[in-house]
Amino acid sequence: MYSRVQLKDKKAFLKWFLQRYQMKRRESMWILNYLLNHDIVLNKTKFVEEADKTPRGIKMGTVGTEDEAFRFYKDGQEFDHPEQAFHEVRLNWHTDLYVELLFQDSWLSPEYAEVLEDNPYSKWNDRMPKELDQQVDDAVDSFYLQEQKHQILNEIDLALESDNRADFYSLTESLKDIETKLENEVSPS
Repeated sequence: MYSRVQLKDKKAFLKWFLQRYQMKRRESMWILNYLLNHDIVLNKTKFVEEADKTPRGIKMGTVGTEDEAFRFYKDGQEFDHPEQAFHEVRLNWHTDLYVELLFQDSWLSPEYAEVLEDNPYSKWNDRMPKELDQQVDDAVDSFYLQEQKHQILNEIDLALESDNRADFYSLTESLKDIETKLENEVSPS
């Protein structure tokens, strides 16, 4: 389900951000202050990663990062003039704007995480390496097998306590199958 970030949360984030970080280009501060003071434009603004993949995006870097100071992207073209971007934002207030803020330890910031939205033009999970995706699948499978093993061990205990030989033999066969699957996961292929 898609959950849109509330205007009040975007405002709180921008205030927090502007108090703590200095932009490499002063025009970036102007744009952020403009967004902060114009609700109608801020409502159409989404904080994302990879703003360069969007139809209309801005990347702004802070002092202390190795990232570029400013880039504006519109319909596949790239510009480095903040004044041009500012006029574009003002004139096209009704169009979605995607902003990427490049600052140190952004991933450690709960304030940033609260307003960060999935970029509809570049989904984060599309950038995951296939190997990592496979590792996650393997870990989930292993966890599921471990849970099954635990459940069967509990059922074996109950079969022993109730002297139910049929269930005991059936459950031990199931346990052997699960343990074989778990061993095959650990063994190199």
